[in-house]
Amino acid sequence: MKPSIRKKIFFFTATLSLALIAVSIAVASVIFTIRTRNDSLKLCQTSAKNVSELISDTYGSFIVEYKSMIYDVYTENKEEIETYSLDMSITFEERAKYFDKLLVDNSIFPASLSGNGMIGGSYSALARKNNYNAILQQIELVTAAEGMVGGFVIFYDKDTDYVVYLLDSTAPTSLLYNFPCSVESPDGTLVTKVFNSSDSESFFDGDIFSGYSPIIVEGSTIAYVGFYYSIDKTVESQRDFLLTLILIMTAATIVIVFVYMIFADRFIVRNVRKLSDAATTFTSRIENGEKLDAVYPDVRSNDEIGTLSEDFVKLQTTVVSYARDIAEKTAKEQAISAELDIARKIQMQALPSKPLEFVDARVSGFIKPAKEVGGDLLDYFVTDDGKVFFVIADVSGKGVPAALFMMRGKEIINSSARHGLSPCRIAKTVNDELCKNNDEGLFITAFIGLYDGVSKKLTFTRAGHEQPFLVRDGVATKIAEESNFVLGSFPMMTFVEESIILKEGDKLFAYTDGLNEGVNADYEEFGYDRIKACLESGKVDLNAVYENQLAFIGDAEQFDDLTMLLLETFKCEKIVANSPDYEIIPEITDKINGLLSGADEEKVSELDIVLDELINNYVSYAFKDVPDPQLEITATVYEDKIKLVFVDNGKLFNPLKAGKQDTLSDAATRKLGGVGITIVKSMSDKISYSVLKGKNALFIEKNLKSSVE
Repeated sequence: MKPSIRKKIFFFTATLSLALIAVSIAVASVIFTIRTRNDSLKLCQTSAKNVSELISDTYGSFIVEYKSMIYDVYTENKEEIETYSLDMSITFEERAKYFDKLLVDNSIFPASLSGNGMIGGSYSALARKNNYNAILQQIELVTAAEGMVGGFVIFYDKDTDYVVYLLDSTAPTSLLYNFPCSVESPDGTLVTKVFNSSDSESFFDGDIFSGYSPIIVEGSTIAYVGFYYSIDKTVESQRDFLLTLILIMTAATIVIVFVYMIFADRFIVRNVRKLSDAATTFTSRIENGEKLDAVYPDVRSNDEIGTLSEDFVKLQTTVVSYARDIAEKTAKEQAISAELDIARKIQMQALPSKPLEFVDARVSGFIKPAKEVGGDLLDYFVTDDGKVFFVIADVSGKGVPAALFMMRGKEIINSSARHGLSPCRIAKTVNDELCKNNDEGLFITAFIGLYDGVSKKLTFTRAGHEQPFLVRDGVATKIAEESNFVLGSFPMMTFVEESIILKEGDKLFAYTDGLNEGVNADYEEFGYDRIKACLESGKVDLNAVYENQLAFIGDAEQFDDLTMLLLETFKCEKIVANSPDYEIIPEITDKINGLLSGADEEKVSELDIVLDELINNYVSYAFKDVPDPQLEITATVYEDKIKLVFVDNGKLFNPLKAGKQDTLSDAATRKLGGVGITIVKSMSDKISYSVLKGKNALFIEKNLKSSVE
């Protein structure tokens, strides 16, 4: 059972006095320590930053030159410098004499830093010493003004893991003084927080507070300004502070507890309990699925608790109203979402799901609706007379209305194409039909094409659609300069068509305006130039084009449907051998090798072995007792691969199911599918067998690109 509020109050009043006193001591001590530490850290960091900025702005060129000279001297005298810096058995006077002589001998300064001699120094050395003294004076002023222990300028040599001093504001006669060019080993905190950072840093190490800031000249960190500060507060001062605070907290605690005990129960506990009981009842009704009605707590108070009670009742009333509205809206939205999901699946099922491949060409598509359903159209198929029909279209508008209008247009286009109509006749038929009962004023832009694989002729009609690109020899060029009007706006219009002859390796790329008009967060369009660059960058791939647009628009929302279509033609050679014999092997090999310019020589050699083995098998075994033997070989090259299709009218036989033959047995006793087909399998990337119109068909695919690449 949970303890009541009254019991908690009693326990609270019994323990609060001791607890508050103990907490006051701990808090005061923590506050004193934290404040002192933060002030000291901030002082060190601010001082270092101000001086580093002054040096960067006023003495930038000097500090770059000075550091370079010091670094050269350190590099040339590294072992001696480390000895005189780190060996504690060497006296201060010996160190001073060594480093003074080191700086004078290397023409860094004209005379000892601890003296004022200037005779014999060059002008540049005198100028360096003046700059050195100016910086040193600035650091000494800050050190004296802020009560610092000392200030210095250093740089870090990663190769030796030593800090090299450029100057130090500590008195030269002090044992803590670090001479210019002297070194010391840094601790891990200094390397991690300072030398691996480009910002000002400060940290506490024992009783020392340190602050560092980089000297940045022309974007490069040259050195670091550092200050350290020691704080030593007396125990008596801190004890007085804590004692005073304890007395104040004890008195305040007694008063607060007394007031709380008198008034808390009467003015707070009782009303809070009534509110709690009402909230529990209301929550129980929600959890149990009961009818929701507001519960009114019996709170009689004119203060904030009374206002809270009124607001609680209003909240319940609002929750009840919202719960009913949300239940109704959720049911409707779930129904609509389910219907849209079904509509999307139906729409996508009506579109081509995979590329259409035939002997020397391939058609592939890509579609990405902006909403659950889209208004773009994509379709392609082989007509009854063996030609390839394709269409890509875009319906004005988005969402469900556009999708329905698109489906209507698709059925008309599909029906017209299957009746053998030309692209311009298809466009006219679709236009006349869509103009009927089009009260919403929707229309379709379309690019309709018909490709004849025999003549390589592409016939097309563009009805207000985006100009497609023809990629030939790596160069993308827009075609179909003249456009017909859109479909569905004006009936009885005539449409004209154009045609081109496609060459081996040509690629026709068509798209909807969701590609070129895709915008990024800055409202900049993807544009035709970026499309052209994608098509000319190498392999033309629809997914690659989409990824390029996706990278361009970033987090911007896709505002329009995106659809793309790609028609590719490939290098192809068809060879028909009637009554084939062994003598045709070189002829067939030469013809197929003629398609393989630029292919890897090792892969071509393997392909020649495959051809030799297969044709030998066909001649030796496939045509026994066949009156009119015939072998058809179709070779298609695309994307660094070659596809071979062997069709023969011999006895039906699947060589891939033949068992492995003994290579030592007599050749005359071997059966088709033995060692020869084993070699073919090992030198092919893909191989399969099927029966086409009562004939054997063997399909082979081989990669022509070197495996080393």
